[in-house]
Amino acid sequence: MRFFSTLLKLLLPHKQEKRHNTDPLAGLSAIRLSRAEFLKIYNSMSEQARVRLFNSLNPEQQQKLLALLAENSSPKQEHAEEPEWQAEDFLPEKDESKVEKLRQAREKATLKKRFEELTSYAPELVAEALSPESPALAAVVLLQFDRKFASQVLKKMPELARGEVVRAMATPRQISSEVLLALVKKLSQRLGQLPQGEGQKKDFIRHAGEILKHMGIEAAQRITREVRELDAALAEKLETAQYRFEDLVHLSARDFRILFRELPDEQLWARALRATDQSQRKLLLGKLPVRRAGLIAAAMAKIKTTRLDSIDKARNQILKKAMDLAAHHKIRLNQGVANA
Repeated sequence: MRFFSTLLKLLLPHKQEKRHNTDPLAGLSAIRLSRAEFLKIYNSMSEQARVRLFNSLNPEQQQKLLALLAENSSPKQEHAEEPEWQAEDFLPEKDESKVEKLRQAREKATLKKRFEELTSYAPELVAEALSPESPALAAVVLLQFDRKFASQVLKKMPELARGEVVRAMATPRQISSEVLLALVKKLSQRLGQLPQGEGQKKDFIRHAGEILKHMGIEAAQRITREVRELDAALAEKLETAQYRFEDLVHLSARDFRILFRELPDEQLWARALRATDQSQRKLLLGKLPVRRAGLIAAAMAKIKTTRLDSIDKARNQILKKAMDLAAHHKIRLNQGVANA
């Protein structure tokens, strides 16, 4: 009790009559505490000790202690008031909005990756996996793919179902990410259970053909000849898989005219260019003399309907001739690969 009283006397001294004091704490009177030092000691006390200190003081000292504590607490109150705009930045609603945006971005990235994984399967297998689904759900899946792969899958779907699927694709609808994720998981499981038929093998053959193409025409044909000794049918597929008809766009005008002179059939070129993108068609025809390009364009205009197998046959014939010319160093077929 005397310690508390002496502690306050150090900070708040009052007039007392001088007398002889044998109190061992009397030596503390020679020590002067600043307000900050006193408050540091006071704040370190327990609540019970603070009550004992307050009760040991006389009324005057109690008033001074209360004034000191009130004076010390007022700056904290001023600093506690923050501008309104700072408080709004930390509202729970703001945090929830940010978390929701992050969650949606993560779901979108996950969905994109899962649907891209489906494109590693052959289009006919994806079409088969979609067959049990309704046209509306099939349409939703096709809209997640790029246009080229979606068109390939649509071609492999039953003809009677294509119209309903396209109609559903053109009808706006809102599909939650949870539904899309559940759908892509179900399709992935279904594709994993399907037998990997000829369609999936074609993808592997195409991949191997692309590797051979980047090795150069001479190395590719040498390897293909080695494969032919073991499997003639596979070697034939590898030859046609190395290049696509669209690769002819990379031929120079001179090389393309050499190729055309070997196959000067306007009807053949008209069928081959029938399903070619318009921009690529212009690039190819632009390499020919105007009169020849005009004859091919006129032949294309006369074609009303063309079967896909007829187009593929014409393209393969032209491409095979181009590869033969490249093997004999008459044209450079893989110059576009070097620039890629």
